[in-house]
Amino acid sequence: MNIFKSVKGAVSVMDAASFYGIKVNRSGLCNCPFHNDKTPSMKVDIRFYCFGCGATGDVIDFVGKLFGLSPLEAAKKIASDFNVITDDSPHGCLPAYSKKENNTIVQRNNEYLLRKEIDLYVRDALFILHQYREKLRTFRQDYAPKSIDGLDSCSPLFEEAIKNLNKIDWMIDELTFGSRPEQIEFINNYKGEIEHVKFRLTEIN
Repeated sequence: MNIFKSVKGAVSVMDAASFYGIKVNRSGLCNCPFHNDKTPSMKVDIRFYCFGCGATGDVIDFVGKLFGLSPLEAAKKIASDFNVITDDSPHGCLPAYSKKENNTIVQRNNEYLLRKEIDLYVRDALFILHQYREKLRTFRQDYAPKSIDGLDSCSPLFEEAIKNLNKIDWMIDELTFGSRPEQIEFINNYKGEIEHVKFRLTEIN
């Protein structure tokens, strides 16, 4: 595996930001180091994005921009600082490091895989929730009763929209803006409801 893949597979932007002294809050936000940022406007996770100046990229882009390094120099710095095994490492295998360091590398890789799995689930869940929200908004508009008297006999689709829209809005906000621990807790608590929404979409479509 080349150095770029090795580094990006082992170290997230959040890891690098914290390691290099940038304070990251529970929501994964920090003050952007690339412009005069007085309030946290950069979101860091596997990648980074600044809502203030638009800076974005992966961990190699982040470290390169932070220290004024070329992509290769940035990758080498990350590999050195985080003890990441690459093709350029001595012997290209784990025995070049101590058992404690090897365990740290394995743990970091496992954590990365878990983050990736969670990111994929969150992405898919948000896609489903956004689709359902648009359906509900359409139901609310197209099936709204013409008068107050019609509320007693309104369409079940209108009732579904009124009943669920606020909760779907809340679920989208929780998954979009929640910190990683909050996202995991949300998934554990509401996975069944997300599956129900997915099934409901298949019925509607």
